[in-house]
Amino acid sequence: MINRRKVQRGFYHRTCQTYKNNLNYFVRSKFFSLSTKNVFISAAIFFSNSAFSLSLSEAVERSFEKDPEFLSEKQSYTAAKELEVISGAALLPNISLQSNFTKIENSLNVSTETQNYGVTLNQSIYNKTLLLNDKQNKLLVDEAEFNFLKARETLIIKITSSYFDVLVAQNNLKTIRAEKKAVAEQLEFAKRNFEVGTSTITDQQEAQARFDLIRASEIKTENDLAITRTNLEKHLLRPLPKSLMGINSQIKLQELKFNSPLEWMKLARKNNFNVKAARIRKKIAEVLVDKQRSSRIPTLSASISSGHNTTDAISNSTSESHTISLNLTAPIYLGGSISSKTRQAIANLTRAQQLLELTLLNVDRKAGESYRSVVAGLSQVEALEAAENSSKVALESNKLGYEVGVRINIDVLNAQRQLFSTQRDLATARYDVLRSQFQLLESVGELSLTEVQKISRIISKSN
Repeated sequence: MINRRKVQRGFYHRTCQTYKNNLNYFVRSKFFSLSTKNVFISAAIFFSNSAFSLSLSEAVERSFEKDPEFLSEKQSYTAAKELEVISGAALLPNISLQSNFTKIENSLNVSTETQNYGVTLNQSIYNKTLLLNDKQNKLLVDEAEFNFLKARETLIIKITSSYFDVLVAQNNLKTIRAEKKAVAEQLEFAKRNFEVGTSTITDQQEAQARFDLIRASEIKTENDLAITRTNLEKHLLRPLPKSLMGINSQIKLQELKFNSPLEWMKLARKNNFNVKAARIRKKIAEVLVDKQRSSRIPTLSASISSGHNTTDAISNSTSESHTISLNLTAPIYLGGSISSKTRQAIANLTRAQQLLELTLLNVDRKAGESYRSVVAGLSQVEALEAAENSSKVALESNKLGYEVGVRINIDVLNAQRQLFSTQRDLATARYDVLRSQFQLLESVGELSLTEVQKISRIISKSN
């Protein structure tokens, strides 16, 4: 006898299979008939996004091309370099051509046409103010150059600091999640022990409370990471990859050039770009004093001209003229303005001297602080690396003690917290050392893309 249920089941399976085959054919015919070009484009986009990365040195190089503040300072330097040409032109001969045509008709219908053309050469023979202008403009170019170099260092500090902020936030989130996973495992362990009667409800409640606290910390850390990423993206004017490559193991930095803060201060006083710019501003102030005093000195200039004149009237006439002249100008009385402007320039010179002294003091302080921060940071990293190893041993001991009943759950939770807290502090300390090293190089005028590339390679090798 035929089993009706089996026949129905077979018919149902055949119907489903037919529907499935038709559906597959429809999908292939409608969707997979896309052009090969479109498929390759989609694949290229996918793989390019997945392979996208951004190293520390790449971030700095990108900022050199896109940062508006830095590009503005760069254009200021470009504009300042034209001052040398402008001031130099005032010392060279000036040659001009003049030409005019005049036609006059009177009431007697008599017209007169006059044509004139000539060439004039003017040359300053002695003008101390022009010489001092040339000197001042050359100093202004030097000042603009030092300001530009300082702006480049400032940009490097800004980008590397923002980059390290992202790495610290990344590491904090990674550590928080690792701690969350470890506490979750401990919570499950406490639940099982409570169910079999080998632990109290207190162990479970303590683990649950710790787990809830970590979840709250995770939310805050995720927000911190989002903020730091947005800040770096704003500086670079581009999106960041999903994750930046940070330090994942011990790193070895190049030994410092000097082992004394006084040596670093001495180097900073010599090479710091703020100090160099302040010295230039003092020299400019000295030139301005000389300029005001030179206003009393006579000036001498020469002028050579040659002209041709043609008049077409009742009688045609043509004439030529050639002139050589020396012009001496000597100020006698200008209402006391020269003395007043001289006193003003002297006051500005005194101010420039005081600002130079202030800049030197600030540079001394920054160089000394940065050196001490590097030294202390290296010692802190070494201590935290030892603390991390000790914390791992302590955690394993507490876990073993909990399993055999000589430790309670809170001991394990505290040991976990100590380990993960130490790991967070260690990562932060490593990045703080790099920050301090960059700040130290900035204080002595030696921070460059080359130094950033060295640190970038060190970070890459730690992975």
